[in-house]
Amino acid sequence: PNALSNAFIQGFESLPIFSRIGFLKGIADYIPRPNWRISWDGLEKYYPFISFAKKVSLDHAYVSSYTEGWNITPDGITQKQSQRIEYGFAPFLGLNFTFADLWGGNIISSVKYSTKTNYDLGITTKAIIETFSSEIGITAGFSKSGFELPLFGLFLKNDIEFSFSYTSSKNTSVNYDMSNYVDGGSPQDGTIRTSIEPRVKYTLSSKVTLSIFYTRSSTQPDGPSRIPPQTTNEAGLDVHISIQ
Repeated sequence: PNALSNAFIQGFESLPIFSRIGFLKGIADYIPRPNWRISWDGLEKYYPFISFAKKVSLDHAYVSSYTEGWNITPDGITQKQSQRIEYGFAPFLGLNFTFADLWGGNIISSVKYSTKTNYDLGITTKAIIETFSSEIGITAGFSKSGFELPLFGLFLKNDIEFSFSYTSSKNTSVNYDMSNYVDGGSPQDGTIRTSIEPRVKYTLSSKVTLSIFYTRSSTQPDGPSRIPPQTTNEAGLDVHISIQ
C-alpha cells in the first residue's frame, strides 16, 4: 500500500524537484501545488473587439489540490485510506462582453469553457478512479432602466431585463485496477447534460418584481453509461412582493 501511495503522489507531482532537495523531503507533501488566475481588461481597444464592443475582458484560472483521508487505529497507527488529486481550468478561457448601447439599454454576454480532472486512489481497493468533466457556458442579456409601460392609465418608469443562458457539460469516469493494470482502464458512467433558459424580468418598483422563464434540461448517456436519456421542460412565473 505504501508503494502504491507514494507512486500515486510522485506520478502526478507537478514539481517533483521539491522531493529531491534534502531539507524539503520531509515537507514536500505539504508544499502548495501551483494555482493561478489571470484577468485581462481593456481588450476592447484591440481588433476585432474595437469594432463592436464597449468593454471586453478575459479570464483564465488554474486550480489544483491534493487531499488525503486517514484512519488512526486503536494502537495509534496512522493509515492512509484515500488520496485525491484534483486539477482543472476554471475557466480555461472566459470572455466577457459589454456591447454598445442599443435602444437605450445595455447588452452584455459571456462565454466560458472549463475543465476539471480528479484522480481518486482507494488504498484498500488498489484502484484509481479518473473523473473528467468539461463545461461550456454562454450567457447573454439586455437590460433597460426607465422603461415606460402604461398601466391603468399611468405611465410608470420601470426596469426590464431579457436574459438567455446555455450550458453543456460532459462527465466521464474510468477505473484503473492497479493490481491488474490495463492500458486505458475500464470506462464507467458518462453523461452529457444540456440546459437552456430564456427569462424575462420586469421590475414594477423597488418592491414588486415579475419574472417569466422557460427551462429545458436534458441528460444523455455517454459511452457505456446505462443512464436512460431524460428531458425536462419547466416554465413558470415568479412574483416577488416586498412588504415592509
